[in-house]
Amino acid sequence: GSQVDLGCSAEGSPPPLLTWFRGPQVLREEPGVASLPLHLAQVSPQDSGTYTCVAENRHGRHNRSLELQVA
Repeated sequence: GSQVDLGCSAEGSPPPLLTWFRGPQVLREEPGVASLPLHLAQVSPQDSGTYTCVAENRHGRHNRSLELQVA
């Protein structure tokens, strides 16, 4: 029932598109921003899984993942 806040930031030229995924599902996406927080309110065991932030522009793509486990 607690909240979880995940952060993601990237810099690039041109500014990257930032996207949060949970598995294959897009949760949030914003072009041209320096950071993209993801707020999960009242997490439950169903929110467990792999969350990935992807930063992408015409020069490339980088991502970082984390595993969230809710008991």
